[in-house]
Amino acid sequence: VQIAVMGCEVNGPGEARDADVGIAAGPGRGLLFSRGRQIGWVPAERMVDALLEEAVKVARAKQAHPAWGAARRDHRGVAVR
Repeated sequence: VQIAVMGCEVNGPGEARDADVGIAAGPGRGLLFSRGRQIGWVPAERMVDALLEEAVKVARAKQAHPAWGAARRDHRGVAVR
């Protein structure tokens, strides 16, 4: 599972979106992403828990469907939305 933790809510979303799970942090909150989609804003005190919860969901989905992760990358290994 690829996880991105970005410290900027301006540039971070573009980079966090390319990971399996990502969060772009800003003052007091973070924007959570999963599989390239915006999940929503989470308060700072929930960012770590929310990120880990989503990572576990993605890991379980990948275990259940091994080709799932491969389908999101092109022949060069670059993330595809």
